[in-house]
Amino acid sequence: MEGDKSMKLTIEEIQAIETEMVKEVVEICEGNNITYFLHCGSALGAVRHQGPIPWDYDVDIVVPYNQIKRFINVARKELSRKYYLDYYDNNKLYPFLFPRIGLSGYSTHTLHVDIFNLVGISDNKNEQIVYTRKARILNFIFEYKLDTKKYSGQFSPRRRRYIYLFKLFSLPIRRSILIKLFEEHCTKYPYDTAVYVTNPSGHYGLKNVVKKSLYGKGTKVKYSGFTVKIPEHYNAYLSHYYGDYMQLPPTEKRNIK
Repeated sequence: MEGDKSMKLTIEEIQAIETEMVKEVVEICEGNNITYFLHCGSALGAVRHQGPIPWDYDVDIVVPYNQIKRFINVARKELSRKYYLDYYDNNKLYPFLFPRIGLSGYSTHTLHVDIFNLVGISDNKNEQIVYTRKARILNFIFEYKLDTKKYSGQFSPRRRRYIYLFKLFSLPIRRSILIKLFEEHCTKYPYDTAVYVTNPSGHYGLKNVVKKSLYGKGTKVKYSGFTVKIPEHYNAYLSHYYGDYMQLPPTEKRNIK
């Protein structure tokens, strides 16, 4: 579980720890026949840098929603004692609707590997818009109900007042209700028969909607000394998100998160 100790690490040290986490997650998934793919920037790092993007310590993995509960159960049994799985079911202060892998004794606020859900979504563009908006609202309410202080300093006084009013308005909504609504949302379009899929907790909106065929069965690539699975048609997948993805961004845009 989370501790209240703090640490000061360089980005290279954070990446090294998170890379070891990824290695264990990959071993658990492959050893238990659980489907997974490195997602978005992590897939980009695997292709372009054969490891993490040098200026980024955010690691994202997606697991189909119909396998996520099994992943959670297996990970809690098989993760080494160095790590733990953080989630709302065992941490009342956890503010996300997806699990994270963390370093034992420390919060998953900064150092973590996100395990996102991959869910089916409608083929219809208008229905995709409605779906992604509802998903964003559910994630927003769940996160801001618990973690307003984390974000309040990033916004103008007017925006902060809006957030606090929103939190006050949402107080009567129990976490259990939000979780149930999110679970129902994730199963609205069955993953197995869906043509399109999305990460319902992602920040890309409609851009996060892609054809499931891009993932395929996945393909293995090198990642910091071991192999990981990324979408099978990774060229189309990464081009969808990043355009000319092999072109490095200008130095001024290589921001450390």
